[in-house]
Amino acid sequence: MTLDSFQGPFDLLLHLIRTLEVDIFDIPIAQITDQYLTYIHAMEEVKLDRVGDYLVMAATLLEIKSRMLLPIEPTLNEEEEEYFDPRDELVQQLLLYQHFQDIAFELQSYRDQRSMSFGRPPADLTAYQEFIPLKVDAYTLNDIASAMQQAMERFEERQPLERQIYHENLTVNDQISRIQQHFESLQPNESIQFDEVLTSRSSHEIIMTFLAMLELVKKSYISFIQTNNHSPIEMVKLKELMPHED
Repeated sequence: MTLDSFQGPFDLLLHLIRTLEVDIFDIPIAQITDQYLTYIHAMEEVKLDRVGDYLVMAATLLEIKSRMLLPIEPTLNEEEEEYFDPRDELVQQLLLYQHFQDIAFELQSYRDQRSMSFGRPPADLTAYQEFIPLKVDAYTLNDIASAMQQAMERFEERQPLERQIYHENLTVNDQISRIQQHFESLQPNESIQFDEVLTSRSSHEIIMTFLAMLELVKKSYISFIQTNNHSPIEMVKLKELMPHED
């Protein structure tokens, strides 16, 4: 298999973990790093817009490997000192990626099933209903994921192509705070679109924004509405958002 067989560095890592039949919560980092670098060294021709992601992951693996080789310095209160595993952050990222892979597979299954059926165009119900609300607990994860994808496509159309290699430290809490700033000038029941919240094409930021939205919905600070079947889903302010606490 070549790098073109994978969708990105996380896809390659999950493939190696499954192939070596190792526990994702106890990754043999030295073995995985060696296997990963073997794939990198063997690549002959990979699209330039994909090379950066693989090199960043290679650097991350080497950093984790070197940190695990360092001896653990004894402390005065060894019993109270909590051990930090250098692999923890990578494991969490792999689990999140695997979760979104499962969602993507499920969406593809729905799409395949839909392609084998025929339906009539939706009836025009504008005369009977002004808008179709998606209240709390009335929307589905697929609805919001689809809206996020559409907003991202519109965002990409108006942005120049850029490529940077760097570590992203953005967290869900950061995005919750940023979403709160967008809602500060709004009154309850006023809304904004996804496009106003997304500021970059970074896949990491998209995931963090998505999780932040779900957290705010869970706490009943925002909800979602859709003015008709074909319009974008909007976020509605339900009440004043309290300052976020970590």
